[in-house]
Amino acid sequence: MRIKTKYTIAKTILVLAIVFNVALPKGGVAIANTPITWGYIIIFLVIGYSLIKGLSIKKINKLKAQAFICILPFIFYFIAYLFYVEEYPPIGYLFSAILNFVIFPIIFLLFFDKTLKYILKNNAFFSKIILRCILFLSLFGIFLFIYKIKTGVAFEIPYLTVNIKDYGLLNSKHNNRGNGIFKLVSTYANGNIFGLCMFFLLPFAKNHKNHKILLKIAMVLTLSRTVWAGLVIYEIISYRKHIVKMLYIGLVVLLTIFLFMVFVLDRDISYIFDPSLGGRLKGNGIALSLFFNGKVFYGISEMTYKDILEQMGLIGLLFFVLQVFTPVILSFQRGIENLNENQQQLRIGVLTYLIVAFIDGAYLYIPVCLFLWFSSSYIITSKITEDSK
Repeated sequence: MRIKTKYTIAKTILVLAIVFNVALPKGGVAIANTPITWGYIIIFLVIGYSLIKGLSIKKINKLKAQAFICILPFIFYFIAYLFYVEEYPPIGYLFSAILNFVIFPIIFLLFFDKTLKYILKNNAFFSKIILRCILFLSLFGIFLFIYKIKTGVAFEIPYLTVNIKDYGLLNSKHNNRGNGIFKLVSTYANGNIFGLCMFFLLPFAKNHKNHKILLKIAMVLTLSRTVWAGLVIYEIISYRKHIVKMLYIGLVVLLTIFLFMVFVLDRDISYIFDPSLGGRLKGNGIALSLFFNGKVFYGISEMTYKDILEQMGLIGLLFFVLQVFTPVILSFQRGIENLNENQQQLRIGVLTYLIVAFIDGAYLYIPVCLFLWFSSSYIITSKITEDSK
């Protein structure tokens, strides 16, 4: 598959942004124990350019304006919560919370429109770049999975496939499934994070059989029950209008998961139906409150909605649900005929992620929210018109 194109400065920067945020998202350095990735450096350059261009916007896309209004309640609520609490998580984690709860939603919905329209205008080109990243991630991930089993050593390239801060720590990042088996992590350092992010990439492989099969194999090899559940949900939503096809593909996915669970992990069916959800549900229940609950902000761990409910109360959870679900709901307003094929399928990826986030959303971890808010804005970006070219 040969790409013949003229590389402008804009295309080159966006290609680098894709490569270092999709294919190599963890590569980078650490400042004061806070990871700084090459991908985030590049994406902030793109964001800076988008902000400058966005300030000259005379007309805001109607759907983007509606979505922006709906994200504001949680943004104001979260800022108020930060002033209310007295204890915070480490500075890097706190910055990540502010970035993902406040900055990314505003940037991608309000200021990224021209960049997204440029991507849509060159849809075929950028789709091919993403497909090549998918192929790399799948093959590299499968290679690492087998290499770890055969040698017992995690293959890492500091500054590139792992942040220097995390070099040598892959075995301690909740990837160990016992008996010498470790989750497939590819270049994402964590199996759950890799699997969750792939729901935003899987849509681009819809019409590319080999890419799709390899990526799904890689997602199964994450050995993550959250990712397995997400794969089933993704197939159900994707083929909801084709019952026979949905059942056929769903059964193949379930059989593959079952075989890996029995013959690779040496587990029985109770492993999937663990009532504690892998230890996530423990303790004496949830302390419910209407507004803020306690003076300590612990951060958001695995169960995204549960953690927000426990710390920010019922109102905080309702505002958060309004924030993250609004773009995908709005994408149905203008009719499926106004979305290109990538947008149609990508909203399934967004919806799948938002559902599995009830179990494990990894919401504050690089690059999950970057993918989420880029995708959420992308699926409500208007079709290209002659005026926008």
